[in-house]
Amino acid sequence: MDRSSFSYPNGGTMQLDHSTNSLLKRPVDIADFAFFQGAQGIPIEETQKEIEALHDRQKARLVEESIPRQKPLEAIVGKLTRRRPDVERAWDEVRERLGNHSPAVFTAFLVAGLGVAALVIDSLLLGPGLDAVGISEPVLQFIAAFGLAALSSLIFHLAHETFSNRKIDKATAIVWRILAGFAVIALLAWGILRGLQVRFAANLNGNPLGGFLGQHPILSSIFFCFVTLAAPLVGAAAIYYAAPRIHDALQWLRAKREHDNLNANLTDAEKKLEAEQEALKARLSQLEAQRQTWHAQAAQYHARGDKRGGRQAPQWLVAVKAALWAVVALIPGILLGLPILITVALPVVAGIAGFLFYRDRRFHPSYKQFKRQENVRFAVSTDRPSVEFPPTQKLLQAPREDRP
Repeated sequence: MDRSSFSYPNGGTMQLDHSTNSLLKRPVDIADFAFFQGAQGIPIEETQKEIEALHDRQKARLVEESIPRQKPLEAIVGKLTRRRPDVERAWDEVRERLGNHSPAVFTAFLVAGLGVAALVIDSLLLGPGLDAVGISEPVLQFIAAFGLAALSSLIFHLAHETFSNRKIDKATAIVWRILAGFAVIALLAWGILRGLQVRFAANLNGNPLGGFLGQHPILSSIFFCFVTLAAPLVGAAAIYYAAPRIHDALQWLRAKREHDNLNANLTDAEKKLEAEQEALKARLSQLEAQRQTWHAQAAQYHARGDKRGGRQAPQWLVAVKAALWAVVALIPGILLGLPILITVALPVVAGIAGFLFYRDRRFHPSYKQFKRQENVRFAVSTDRPSVEFPPTQKLLQAPREDRP
């Protein structure tokens, strides 16, 4: 049977203390320890108790090491499980309202782009009219005109919300409607002013356009008012059309992403927790199998130690080993040419030290050394013939009187 040491699944080893015969201090072979216990007449139950105590300690250590890995995973699983009903409900509501596929938003983005393009064109056409308010830089004129057009579009959009959204209170609705009315008046005035400014500039430059605009003031006013007012209205219409569709698409994508991420994270956490629990179960099973091996091996070698015991090393071997120490210590003194006193002292000191060391080992051998000195009994001894022949039979002789 192979002799196995007290090895733990996590790479540790059983420990042994000679003074207390305990399996808790330093590595020891279970076969050596059990053999020594049996040879010294210590009951097998004592060794089994230590094995059980060590098994319980290692089992508790495995559980203790696994808990810090399991608890964070359990917390994640619990948190995601609590969030799961809300996420599932939100995802179901979005699918019921918008369908199982993401809403089409190409048209919404196209309309929004056209609305922005209308505001840009309106800014390019009406930006030069800001000379009347002291803005002469072309870039600043474009930025200011675009800002005013975008602001007007937002006001028109919010005014429209007061008619379609019943959640807006009456006071707020009145404010936005009044602002929308002022915006219309201001844009119309800006258009008329822009037409007058163009006619004035044409007359200064001798351009026939000035005369044409002067002959058709109503027509020119209608054109400039349309250009000024139409772009903000188009922008407001683009916002009304594109904003809810883009919002629905983003809401669908967000709900789906949250749903998929939650399920993926929950599944991953559950798998990791399950893997950690299975790993702990496997390590505990391995430890249980090791415990049974310990018991079986301890019983076998305890019985051998109880039945056979061990032999003490002979005294002459101690003297021989001490003499070898002395010889080895003498060699450096001879080779290095040390003084005679040191040359003599070295082997004497080494011999005494070796004698004391091996004498102590003779009376107090380690478990491993004691088992090596097992009192082995041979079935066939070399001190006597292996086969015994029967004694030679004597020849029968006839009585003297019968002889011829």
